Amino acid sequence: METIRPDTTDPIPLRAQPQRIGTIMVRFVGLLLVAMAVMVLIWSR
Repeated sequence: METIRPDTTDPIPLRAQPQRIGTIMVRFVGLLLVAMAVMVLIWSR
């Protein structure tokens, strides 16, 4: 097993900015509403 090492000792750059909790909540609520709408359409048939 060879050890692979980077040429430089600079730290690994982190992601520019993690997603804000608001964006995650908006997506979650949107997906929840879409899922509920699909369930209601299936139920009403």
